[in-house]
Amino acid sequence: MSEGLIKMYITFITMGLMFFAVIGSYVARQKLRGIIQKIVLSIAFICMILAGFLILLIVFNVPAV
Repeated sequence: MSEGLIKMYITFITMGLMFFAVIGSYVARQKLRGIIQKIVLSIAFICMILAGFLILLIVFNVPAV
């Protein structure tokens, strides 16, 4: 697999993490209460942090040839 293809797959994974973080935050704040809300919000926050870190790695990495 080429470096460009690996970067593309990592970007797709990152978009999925961001999508889950947004949907998870929305559902947790609107539909859930109690400890379940805090757990879902924590997982969504971790997904957003991980997605941001992965995007930084892709953007500031050497461009694929």
